[in-house]
Order: sequence, then C-alpha cells, then structure tokens
Amino acid sequence: MKKLYLAITSITLSLMGVIFTFAPNRYLAGFGASISEPSLLNVIRSFGGFYLGFAAFLLVAFRKENLIEGAVLSTTLIMCAVLVGRAISLFVDGLPDPKLWVSLVIELIFAAWGFGLVLKNKESQP
Repeated sequence: MKKLYLAITSITLSLMGVIFTFAPNRYLAGFGASISEPSLLNVIRSFGGFYLGFAAFLLVAFRKENLIEGAVLSTTLIMCAVLVGRAISLFVDGLPDPKLWVSLVIELIFAAWGFGLVLKNKESQP
C-alpha cells in the first residue's frame, strides 16, 4: 500500500510540477487570471521545481526499501502543510475559486491516506 501511495502522489506532484514550472499562466487561465510579473512567476516556477524534485525523491524511495517510511512520512507532512496554508488563506483571503476545492480534496485525501499509513506502521513496530 505504501508503494501505491508513493506512486500516485509522485505522479500527481510531477504533473503539478510540470504545469507550475513550464506553464503557470496556462494553469492560472483556468481561474481567469494571468501573471506577467517576473518575480511572481519566479515564485510559482520555484514551487513547480520543488514538486518535481520531491516527486523524484518519491520515485527513488519507491525503489529503495530503506527510504519508503521516510518518504511516506515526508509526503504526509507536506500534504498537511499545504492544507494548513490553504486554511490560512481561507481565513485571511476568503473563499477561492471553486475549482481550487478539487486540489484541497486531493491534498486532504493524500494527507489522510499518508497519516493512516504512518499510524499503521507505528502500530506494527514493537
């Protein structure tokens, strides 16, 4: 189950990483927005690079048994952190475009799934 989790999250993060890195305005157009400011594009593309790098780590962990537990825990913590950021934005910025709720649900699923895997692993250890 852990390998399935790593595979699915890696694919998802890779897709988002490619979009954020190479086509941020195409993504933003889905929300009726665009950015031409180089500094803002730099921020978005850097997050895309982070997603791609983290997805690469998950793929390595998928093939290295000794990295699987750390990869699951790392992914779970990152998904929880993204959810905290979204929660802060809800309180500070207000309701986002309804299309962004899809991302929130996906992140919530990954966080809960990962948390379940971490708890299951903890219970199985002496």
